[in-house]
Amino acid sequence: MKKIAFIIILGLSFALHAQGEKGKQHQRSEYTPEQQAILKTKKMALHLDLNDDQQDKLLEVNKSWAEQRAREKEEFKANFKGDERPDTEARYEHQLQMLDNQMAYQEKIQTILNKDQYTAWKEHQEKRNRGRACRKGRSNRKSEKRES
Repeated sequence: MKKIAFIIILGLSFALHAQGEKGKQHQRSEYTPEQQAILKTKKMALHLDLNDDQQDKLLEVNKSWAEQRAREKEEFKANFKGDERPDTEARYEHQLQMLDNQMAYQEKIQTILNKDQYTAWKEHQEKRNRGRACRKGRSNRKSEKRES
């Protein structure tokens, strides 16, 4: 009987702990677009060794980028309230718009950074994107098929 009670308590503690971790996933959204831009610029300055002029230009680009993303996110959410999910066409259009915005952001970054800094930034972006794909369970499926 003691073992059963212990197992139940242990299971409940795991469940409560897992639910507590869910809320920590969206911490980024707590920051204002300006705060997000400042943090992103500081991180890039540390990683890429930016000079003051580059930091100022980058801060302006990051501010406009963060404000635009926040605005588009709110518009997208406003179109689909509650449990309503966007249809395939709406998601497709949203993805196209996001990719166009990312390409424009990348072009602006390329004009601000020198060649070495831009290369380092691109490598960091690719590494970051690979990490995201693995966390979401979208790892390279070709390598998984080879192992099978």
